[in-house]
Amino acid sequence: MMFNMSFVIGGSPDAGWLSYPPLSEKMFSGGVGQDFYIWGIQISGIGSLMTGINFIVTILKMRAPGMKLMKMPMFTWSTLASCLTIIMAFPILTVTLALLFIDRFLGAHFFTLDGGGNPMMYINLIWMWGHPEVYIVVLPAFGIFSEVVATFARKKLFGYKSMVFALMSISIASFFTWAHHFFTMGSGANVNAFFAITTMIIAIPTGVKVFNWLFTMYRGRISFEQPMMWTVAFIPCFVVGGMTGVLLSVAPADFQFHNSYFLIAHFHQVLIGGVAFGYFAGCTTGGLKCSGSSSTQGSANGLSGLGISASTSASCLSISSGSWG
Repeated sequence: MMFNMSFVIGGSPDAGWLSYPPLSEKMFSGGVGQDFYIWGIQISGIGSLMTGINFIVTILKMRAPGMKLMKMPMFTWSTLASCLTIIMAFPILTVTLALLFIDRFLGAHFFTLDGGGNPMMYINLIWMWGHPEVYIVVLPAFGIFSEVVATFARKKLFGYKSMVFALMSISIASFFTWAHHFFTMGSGANVNAFFAITTMIIAIPTGVKVFNWLFTMYRGRISFEQPMMWTVAFIPCFVVGGMTGVLLSVAPADFQFHNSYFLIAHFHQVLIGGVAFGYFAGCTTGGLKCSGSSSTQGSANGLSGLGISASTSASCLSISSGSWG
């Protein structure tokens, strides 16, 4: 609400998606819109942090009698991994926005070159939160897919322990990959090599989950209900998005791909094919449980087919455009 108020009170924030300085500083964004942005995101972040703490305590301390950790549903594990990431990542966002606010209102110079500040410090801090945030939104979707695959393949989930390990590994490793967002910063070959390797490593547990889902479906009695269709549509989209992510992790290649449509294709292929399809699968699963009916099966098949076609076509065009420079 506070963020949207800026559109009618004093002008909207116009310093971009992540409000990089110096454009978000008082000199270049003097209106109150930028302040609404800062405090809107700040309040939202604090709310997310409190929600993460709530879920973690609930999962660890308030489980049903006899429900051991390694017997929990995979969706619960994915929520736990996501919330652990939240409580480690969102304090970074809180501090970063507070420093930007102090720059704007008290004349400090944390992120301005005059007075000894450095805009790159803001970019480092915002992506120290920003990259774990990507996994915060996708980890619950992984849990949904795990539940859907096991349910509609009529099989026990393949590799339960490895799935738990993969989720927790992603949660931890996500904090060691942020600099791949700006390999072109000029931080040096050693720094780029470190973050290139960590980015490649995080693809391993992600790949483990894909194989676990495929092995769960293998020789299963698959029922192609609405949630399963979204899950089947998700896998090729996510694999393509993941492979482009591995290409972006190669620092020399990233100098070509940086800020190109190749990068945009990677981001949207993973976010739409992974997160959006995951939540569609979750919503339709809930719908089936509530109604007991699959009367909209034909439309669901059409929507999932349209989703994968549109997502993949747009991404392929963007990948080609980005590769050509």
